[in-house]
Amino acid sequence: MSSQRSMGLREQAMEALKESTTMLKVACNLLEQGNREEGTRLQEGARAKRNVSVWLMAQANTVEDTSRDDASSRHYNANSSLSH
Repeated sequence: MSSQRSMGLREQAMEALKESTTMLKVACNLLEQGNREEGTRLQEGARAKRNVSVWLMAQANTVEDTSRDDASSRHYNANSSLSH
C-alpha cells in the first residue's frame, strides 16, 4: 500500500513539474514579447509548481523510507525472536 502511495505522489510530482516547465516556457515567450507583468506572474506560478513537485517527491521518499524501516524492523524482530 505504501508503495502505491509513493508512486501516486511521484506521479503527482511529475505532473506538477511538467506544468511548471510549460508555464516557464510560456513566461519566457511573454517576456520576450515585452509582456513583463504576465511573464513575471507566470514565472512565479511556475516556481510555485516546481516547489510543489519537490515537496511531493520528498513526501514520496519519506513514505518509502518509513516503509523500508518498518519492513527492516519486522525482519529484525522476526530473526531475533527465532534465535532466542
